[in-house]
Amino acid sequence: MVDFNFFEWIREGVKRSVLMGVSDAVEQMGAPHEPEAARDKIMAFLQSEAPAETSTTKRRVSSSASGQRKLGRSISEIHPTS
Repeated sequence: MVDFNFFEWIREGVKRSVLMGVSDAVEQMGAPHEPEAARDKIMAFLQSEAPAETSTTKRRVSSSASGQRKLGRSISEIHPTS
């Protein structure tokens, strides 16, 4: 019997698509003229963005007892009873 995992198949497809997209972008843009300068700029950008991103990120607190997030509206929210 063939063991088929739908979600693994989706993950692999997305992963392959992202890698192909990055490869196409690098191929289209070409190699940087000054690789050391490009690397330094990328590292400076990543280091300056990391602390600001973590401080402004807010987490939603779940109100359910099981700790799972609510994905949509309930029937009572859609059609409130009077």
